[in-house]
Amino acid sequence: MSTQESQSSGVEQLIDRLREEGVEKGQEAAEGLVEAARQKAVQILDDAREEADGILSQARAEAEVTKNAGEQALCLAARDAVLSLRESVGKDFESKVRRLVSHTLGDQKFLEKLILAVASRAIPDETEGQVEVLLPGHLVTVEELQANPEELKEGTLSHFVLGLAADVLREGLSFDVAGDDTPGLRVRLVQDDVEIELTDQTITALLMRHLVPRFRAIMEREA
Repeated sequence: MSTQESQSSGVEQLIDRLREEGVEKGQEAAEGLVEAARQKAVQILDDAREEADGILSQARAEAEVTKNAGEQALCLAARDAVLSLRESVGKDFESKVRRLVSHTLGDQKFLEKLILAVASRAIPDETEGQVEVLLPGHLVTVEELQANPEELKEGTLSHFVLGLAADVLREGLSFDVAGDDTPGLRVRLVQDDVEIELTDQTITALLMRHLVPRFRAIMEREA
């Protein structure tokens, strides 16, 4: 082999070796880039998962807070609704009781029985002063109470009252007319300046004190 051929062959071998080394280094560099990219992708994915878990955890916490707040708001709203309903029904119940009491006190026969009961218990003795029963103004007038019993129509309340007042057993017991038309009676102890009301308002209040606990128990049982 000539010197020229030998040099040419050496150059080609060098070129081939450089090419092979370049390819290997290129592959190594490419593999390094791929590995770095893979690791970066894994890191990005892990970071994304961690961030997503954090967002999900925060969202669950906020949802729990919202849920609790909503439940509390619903409980308060339900409680307020029940209280409002009870108050409304209670007022309606009291109104119906008072109308019933007013209607009963407006019945002349019942009122006569009430007057008799009051009179039998209000007969003053020697140590007591005068007892005065005030009648509702829409049923009896002052003029009627001052009239002669024979001049009044039988069956009227004024005739009944004057007949009762004329009884000697009722000495010290007098009748007068109240200043308003409130249904019921008022009993006045003149000497003590004390007035006892047996009106629709006071009787309703007394009845409600006994009826309200039972009414509430029924309401709670039905609720």
